[in-house]
Amino acid sequence: MKKLFVLLLLVVFTTGCNGVVKIDSLSIDTVIDEVLLKNSKLSNSFFEGYKYYVPRGLRYINKDQFNALLQDQYHNRYYLYVDAVSYYHQVESKYKVNPKSYYSKELRSKNRFGYLEINQVGKRYFIEMMFHYAKVEVFVDKEELMDAVTYISYILSSIQYNRDILETLVGENILNYKEEEFDIFKSKRKSGDFLDYVEEYGKYYDKDNELPDQDRVEIEEEN
Repeated sequence: MKKLFVLLLLVVFTTGCNGVVKIDSLSIDTVIDEVLLKNSKLSNSFFEGYKYYVPRGLRYINKDQFNALLQDQYHNRYYLYVDAVSYYHQVESKYKVNPKSYYSKELRSKNRFGYLEINQVGKRYFIEMMFHYAKVEVFVDKEELMDAVTYISYILSSIQYNRDILETLVGENILNYKEEEFDIFKSKRKSGDFLDYVEEYGKYYDKDNELPDQDRVEIEEEN
């Protein structure tokens, strides 16, 4: 029965049907195993030096170099960071499981690694998933957890880098990140209260309350 639900989930996300499959019967571990840890070849978003797949149900709000802000049908913001410099230098990192988190797990598959950490803040949940030198953060309600983890898993499992292009960018110093400003390998877990999270990860509401269908996303980098 579990395999049947997973198959249905995969069909809906890859064929682009409207809506989201109700996956309450699936565990987070199952989504990780069946979506994130598979070597996806899907892609519909192409940028200079890398590409990835954005499943139907998410739409772009804006894009800035190696960062992107997306929104789901619940109006939650997904912050995506692609660390091309760490990928280029093949930086290695280990994650220490946090037993106090709602969910905490190190993720590894062949030469790809990362972690998933979910922390409950009041009645909501802060998700941080890092995998293959990219990270997504989002703040959601409990009933939206499985959908959010699935969306993120599709994005991170599909990231593909073009090392030749990145070598050119690194050589021209176009990629210039400051390590102290943002480190995708570290959790943003903190002892702040609920209002701290709301201020930083508050919901974005589309002006017309519309989420148009997205068949293909192709954003060109500014010259």
